Amino acid sequence: MTMTIVTSRTVGETAAAFPGTVEVFQRHGIDFCCGGGRALAEVCAERGIGLDELVRELDEAAVAPAPVGPDWNGARLAELSRHIQARYHETLRAELPRLDALMDKVLRVHGARHPELATLAREYARLHDELLPHMVKEERVLFPYVAHLEQLEDAGAKLAGSPFGSVQNPISVMLQEHEAAGTILAELRRLSRGFTTPADACNSFRGLYHGLAELERELHEHIHLENNVLFPRAVILEDKLRGSGGRARGSGPRER
Repeated sequence: MTMTIVTSRTVGETAAAFPGTVEVFQRHGIDFCCGGGRALAEVCAERGIGLDELVRELDEAAVAPAPVGPDWNGARLAELSRHIQARYHETLRAELPRLDALMDKVLRVHGARHPELATLAREYARLHDELLPHMVKEERVLFPYVAHLEQLEDAGAKLAGSPFGSVQNPISVMLQEHEAAGTILAELRRLSRGFTTPADACNSFRGLYHGLAELERELHEHIHLENNVLFPRAVILEDKLRGSGGRARGSGPRER
């Protein structure tokens, strides 16, 4: 079988091109979102993972039947933005208060026997405080601008100007904030020993660590869709509209 995965391709590019590979990266604990800009071969060498074996697993995942759901590499950017907001932003807004309450309870009951919980709670609070304003900025600034770009493309119009010079400017801010969130997630994993509860953990303690593990998984998927799919496509579309302009509606298939 011809090799589907190219070892010089970055982790993020691989995850974006072949969505089925995300599960493989998650299983091996490989960052495919915030740290997704590194080549597969480089990541394997650093982590002591056999490159040939990983590529075999990725190839199998890449050629497996595509998971049910939209192809976000080809979907409209406004649709992808709405999906991110509904599937991830609103889920986060509902889940964070629940985790807040669990964290407070577990720290109060178990903090004396497990002093690492105090540091864990501080790091979680930092993440909480990063995420809420970050989502608001995306919803009020970046997502509407991306939808505007797509509307211009539909109308066959050029981009006259932008309130922030280029979409790369707000994207660079979002990328920095994603990197900060990824660093905190890694620290939460380290402090919790991979979200492994101690022998004396109660149900609330176990629920907290399960919730944090799910938060990590969801954020990795969320950030991956933005860093590796939405943002690069928005940059390409803006460059196109600054140049020759968009394709008029009805003049042929949309370019992707």
